Amino acid sequence: MGNSHNKSIHYRDHKHAAFPIRDGQAFTSQFSLSHFGNLSGRSFISLTSNQSVCSASRPWSRVSRRRWNDSTLNNHLEASKTAWPVTHKESIFLPEFPITTHLNKDFQVISAIAKGAFGEVLKVRKNSNGKEYALKVLSKSQVVAERAVNQVKAEASIQSACGHHSFIVGAVSRWQTKKTLYIVTEYVSGGELLALLERYRKLPEEIVKVFVAEIAIALDFLHNAGVIYRDLKPENILIDEEFHLKLIDFGLSKWLSIGARTTTICGTLKYMAPEILSREPYGHAADWWSLGVITCRMFTDEYPAPAITENPAASNEVEIARTSNDVIANDIADNGPGDGSRIYTRPLPGTLPETAQHLSKASRALLLRLLERDPKVRMRSLRQLQQSALYMGFNFEHVKTKKVSPRSLFKRYFLNDDYQVDNASKTTSQDFASFDEPIKDLM
Repeated sequence: MGNSHNKSIHYRDHKHAAFPIRDGQAFTSQFSLSHFGNLSGRSFISLTSNQSVCSASRPWSRVSRRRWNDSTLNNHLEASKTAWPVTHKESIFLPEFPITTHLNKDFQVISAIAKGAFGEVLKVRKNSNGKEYALKVLSKSQVVAERAVNQVKAEASIQSACGHHSFIVGAVSRWQTKKTLYIVTEYVSGGELLALLERYRKLPEEIVKVFVAEIAIALDFLHNAGVIYRDLKPENILIDEEFHLKLIDFGLSKWLSIGARTTTICGTLKYMAPEILSREPYGHAADWWSLGVITCRMFTDEYPAPAITENPAASNEVEIARTSNDVIANDIADNGPGDGSRIYTRPLPGTLPETAQHLSKASRALLLRLLERDPKVRMRSLRQLQQSALYMGFNFEHVKTKKVSPRSLFKRYFLNDDYQVDNASKTTSQDFASFDEPIKDLM
């Protein structure tokens, strides 16, 4: 017993003495210089060499950036290392716009499509596969000057997350250089819906039903994804070879969950909902008002009464119309009693034009529900659209899968007119004067 007791004590003492050695070995092995690997393209030990000391003593801007690009950017395990000081004009656009050291030479410029406040949109061809794309080139200085950094980043992230939808223009890639941002999207050759409406003026009810259904499906998808579009208009809707519609330009879009509200005043005046111009918190229902304006334009070639009009007494000032259910205040120029005062009566926002009297009851009912001034009563979901009288018996699944071809419907109704898709896409830069206008927060 005594010997065994002494052995256990000796073993325990030997065990405690051995553990610090192993712990020290593990500590040394874990933090040995050989385990640091590649830092900024060179090993940690090489910092003691004369060449590394010389390169480290030079300004960071003169050290080769290619080594940093190969190590830190392309290796996700080293992404958090500050091996290279990223400049402020680059870091503010991360991570939505990855940094590259040179322009992607895989794209060949074909022609200019649009020109806006921040840059231009080019039609390019990818040399590797020969496909055509739209390249949006934005100037960083202009974006920063307009305080639109978050706006541009939100546009890139939203289009990247939602671009896989069949009625939304897909996002291919994006990157940034020292002075420029680049966004590559799919190229839609059919041009704008606006050009189609200007050519045919009024569209048959069957074609309008398909167009409205495709736009509504895209809006419903965006809203369920937590996005409010806020700039729905024919200029932002493209048509492809089969006349299917695709939404573009998410410059005014915003992440907004279902049921949430925002207060930023933005959009195109003719298509803005009354609650936006009344400076009230608004939600996704504002997009459905814009859809009602577009639907009225397709049916009648006219617009409903907008929520904002020009004051005849001061044409340079913009006056917001009140959404009262009673009577809009009249602007009276009183020249004295009995001499005939001039009365300017403004219709309520959403009032249909007189030509809408010739529409079917179902079409008028749809317009009235979309252009309802109260957003709580307004039609604001795809389910409500499916349950409307105009869409009774309409197969939305065929529209989602693109089994219904709007081009074939055009050929049926317009026998002697062959609308050329390629010619429709030839537009001038003046037609795109505000494709990337910054958000103007008037609150």
